[in-house]
Amino acid sequence: MRRGSATLAEELSRTWRELGSILAGRRLVASLGGGSQLTPTKLRALDLLSESGGLRIGDLAAGMAVDETTATRLVDRLEAMDVASRRRDPADRRATEVVLTRAGTRLIAEVARRREQFFRDVLAALDPDECAELVRLTAKATAALRERSEELVSR
Repeated sequence: MRRGSATLAEELSRTWRELGSILAGRRLVASLGGGSQLTPTKLRALDLLSESGGLRIGDLAAGMAVDETTATRLVDRLEAMDVASRRRDPADRRATEVVLTRAGTRLIAEVARRREQFFRDVLAALDPDECAELVRLTAKATAALRERSEELVSR
């Protein structure tokens, strides 16, 4: 039986909302190694800082899709946890850059290790061909979602 594209879109929307709720859940994030202080928002910020090596507040805000005031308050909380710090941007002494501390780097490494194990466990429920197909289709869908969301935001 072939389902219509509207029905498939509804099913995809429902499934991805559920997936997002699971992956962004506080309990899962805490179990990945951050304890109760590490929220999904803080983890996303730490991931961005880790990937970039450091960001200005405005760039962090853009990467998180929040305003600069919200990003500033988030960085205040990360500093209070001793996982990030502000420093002068080496390329522009007038600017401030947010970077991971040693504790932040260790935390992200531990979260990455546990996250990888979590996804290995998830993939273990599938046969090898399904695993490869899931990863391929997820990457393709992510690219399409990013492109479409950027189109909507730029309007």
